[in-house]
Amino acid sequence: MENLKNMNKLIQQFVIMVFLLIGLTSCEEDVTGDISLNSVERLVIEGGIERNSGNSTQKIRLTKTLPFLTNSSNPFVSDATVTITDGTTTWNLIHSQNGFYETNSLLPQIGKTYTITIVWNNETYTGSDTLSEVPPFDNFYYEFEEETLFTDEGYFLKFDTTDPVGVENYYYYRVFKNNIFTIVPDPGNAETLIVSDKFFDGQQRVGINPNEEVSFVVGDLAKAQQLGISKKYYQFLFELFTQTGNQGVSFVGNPPPASINSNVINISNPKNRILGYFYAVDIVEDSILIE
Repeated sequence: MENLKNMNKLIQQFVIMVFLLIGLTSCEEDVTGDISLNSVERLVIEGGIERNSGNSTQKIRLTKTLPFLTNSSNPFVSDATVTITDGTTTWNLIHSQNGFYETNSLLPQIGKTYTITIVWNNETYTGSDTLSEVPPFDNFYYEFEEETLFTDEGYFLKFDTTDPVGVENYYYYRVFKNNIFTIVPDPGNAETLIVSDKFFDGQQRVGINPNEEVSFVVGDLAKAQQLGISKKYYQFLFELFTQTGNQGVSFVGNPPPASINSNVINISNPKNRILGYFYAVDIVEDSILIE
């Protein structure tokens, strides 16, 4: 659970940062009436359906936004009603603690579309994602690389994998150092952490580095995940990584952030948008001790 919390906390911070910046810099639409230093309270969703994650519990987390420049942690939501359905079976997710809603009875299946419904503050939110199968690792290893102009020296994870023939696939790579999810805001994330098989359909790829920003030293436990994700989740992550990678420490020369739409819609009050994404992913993972 700690790995999921760390990963989702970082993604949540990214989403909220971009969304709040819209009110200050976006030319796409005027949302300054609802995003300001005293921003209206908005719901944030983290997590989704994960197949082969090593955890039989499916969980999502609900929190609330805070006014801009507030340093406190986002307050969690404990009074929502949350259900997930595949069109045949409906599962009720029970609040456990700190905004986490969980079920142990949902066994994810490839090809199924999962729809989440959230009822909170007399408003109803709903969104869906489809579970796509991910191919296994053909080989999983590490290599030492010398320092370059762009990377430090160190050991880097590598793997080989074969893309299925004739199937439109999208992938997302996650790397863990000593069981802690590690990601660095970087313009290249939109090109390296997520990929489409448009140019390698059906081919074996060799020596994939799942995150060039993460190096290891002797004694580290290195773990990588390859996630099979939907096209819509790929598009969401592409926008997210592009905008957060462009921000850096200065806005000079950076393009203004644009609105990143969630796949979860407020059907009661569409103007009161939710932040984040409800996903359904298939996971293959492996780990290795750097020696």
